[in-house]
Amino acid sequence: MDYDVIIAGASFAGLAVAAQLRGKRVLLLDHKPIGTGQTSACGTPVSVLRALDLEAAILHVHHRLVVHTPGRDFVYPVTEPFCTFDYQRLCELLWQRSDAELVLAGALDVDGSTVRTSQGSFRGAAVVDATGWRAVLGSRLRPGMVRRERLNFGLETTVAYSGDGLHFWYDPRGLLAMGVTWAFPTGALARIGIGSYDGRTQLGPRLEHFLGQLGRQRNGLDGTYFPHALREPTVGDLFLVGDAAGQCLGLTGEGIRPALFFGTHLGHLLRQALDHSDHSVALSQARDAYRRLVAGYRPGYELLCLAQRALPRLPLRLVQAVMAAIEQPAVRRAVLARYIGSFPRGVPTVGHRYHPGIPADRRWEGRPRMSARDSATARPGVPAQPRLNAASESTATTIRDNRESA
Repeated sequence: MDYDVIIAGASFAGLAVAAQLRGKRVLLLDHKPIGTGQTSACGTPVSVLRALDLEAAILHVHHRLVVHTPGRDFVYPVTEPFCTFDYQRLCELLWQRSDAELVLAGALDVDGSTVRTSQGSFRGAAVVDATGWRAVLGSRLRPGMVRRERLNFGLETTVAYSGDGLHFWYDPRGLLAMGVTWAFPTGALARIGIGSYDGRTQLGPRLEHFLGQLGRQRNGLDGTYFPHALREPTVGDLFLVGDAAGQCLGLTGEGIRPALFFGTHLGHLLRQALDHSDHSVALSQARDAYRRLVAGYRPGYELLCLAQRALPRLPLRLVQAVMAAIEQPAVRRAVLARYIGSFPRGVPTVGHRYHPGIPADRRWEGRPRMSARDSATARPGVPAQPRLNAASESTATTIRDNRESA
């Protein structure tokens, strides 16, 4: 069986693409079931989840950001709150909106429209690499795409720890010269982690030391790389999105908001192309439009990369002086508004057309809504796991969501 779209990777970015393609023949590839294998602290602005109707995944809302430095703490009340959310719940909510098939298989290689996996080969009119920082398919087409010097590394654990606000520690002498630590409360628990700006991976002892300062002990560990520099969003005919395209922000390490943003927009572009009578021409135009969309955000990415490189080289007193300046209400509002507004919260609606000539913050308007047909067939709840079916077209075990029984 041929598919309209094959998406390798079923986390934030891949699921956001699939959610825009309901009614198309979409295949999701991942070696893990939906909503498992969390490697994210799962924090983002509330407005991001509200714009995508994903508020049901929110665990805790935070009205301040707190930065701890040696000898001084900085508290930044925010008018637009942040939240921590349930990874599995959010993934399931996005999965509910698609009618894609999920094959539990690792993507191995791509040759034109054919994707080779650990469970056989599949063909699609369009192929999307959403496999995370490894960019499994993209790096097969372009060796050297994944550059270690452009990767950060984070290590995280979940422990009993409550509080209000998202907390960050910057202590270049006492904790980590090239990185930060954080605590993201989710209620009675918190995700506490440490991240290196130079990709250093031996962070276990430093995390243990930090947890000791908080009077806590680690409860398991999750670690992963995450990029801090944009990569090309297309390689040949292949689309890349999320961390595979380097769309994680430098300095802050925020990757969820860009993954949802670019994933949603890419899904919409693919839907428009597939609705066209000439798929080949329309998909070529979609690649051009997607490249222009990503290019519009490159200056902001480059600025954050520069800030990440500069921060560890600045005297601590200068860093603290900048943080003190941001405490001033007018400065704080301007900085946060610029950061939060870096990605428009409006997202494409079904049937809405993309206009590359319009400024980036006005290209999309409204909230994502299902068409009347999709709304009528959507299931009223989110399944714990999709139902297992046998795939008649291959020997792979295929997980197909049974929308007809809703």
